[in-house]
Amino acid sequence: MIAGIAIALGLVIFWNVRVLRRSQPDVLLQLPVIKQLDKPLEGLNHRGEEVSFADLRGKVWVLAYFYTKCPAGCEGVMGSMKELQNEFAGQAEGLHFVGLSMDPDNDTPESMAAWGKDKDRGMGDGNWWFMTGDTKEIRNYMSTHFRLNVTTRTDPAEIEALGELEHEFKFVLVDQNGAIRYYYDVLGGQTGDAHALKIRRDIKFLLEQS
Repeated sequence: MIAGIAIALGLVIFWNVRVLRRSQPDVLLQLPVIKQLDKPLEGLNHRGEEVSFADLRGKVWVLAYFYTKCPAGCEGVMGSMKELQNEFAGQAEGLHFVGLSMDPDNDTPESMAAWGKDKDRGMGDGNWWFMTGDTKEIRNYMSTHFRLNVTTRTDPAEIEALGELEHEFKFVLVDQNGAIRYYYDVLGGQTGDAHALKIRRDIKFLLEQS
């Protein structure tokens, strides 16, 4: 009798664990290591401090390309980044945000700081860099390591409406070991909504691995 109860109880526990495992997505399979950053990028942040991606080892970080003269898109991307920063304020020591300028010739530390302040969203506060440096070095690095490219528009109407520089509006998630884990289309309609949920889940997952 007792043996029968024990067997039945064991089967119930086994079944519940099996169902639980099936109901939880395998985050590791959905968050692959895409590329290891074997060389850090160096530059200046919006406070005029020398910074390097090497400084972010041991932290989870989110990067996005932007430039201060961007008339469409960049403010939305940085605003979404600020929302993430606010939501994960309790994990600030293990999480960092980087807005990397694709137009360093115009984006000085002072102009980036003024841009973030002008948007009145606290962009640039706390665990956040607006980052600038050498234009050729940044664009080569981003193309080689992050697969994010910049092209220059020539049509006057497009320049007026969309800005001189054409680029993708993506977040890139990098883990504590300096490995790129995922790209997120943050302004992509239904895809953007799905990716907004995914990046929050993925950040939480990586922070739990610390």
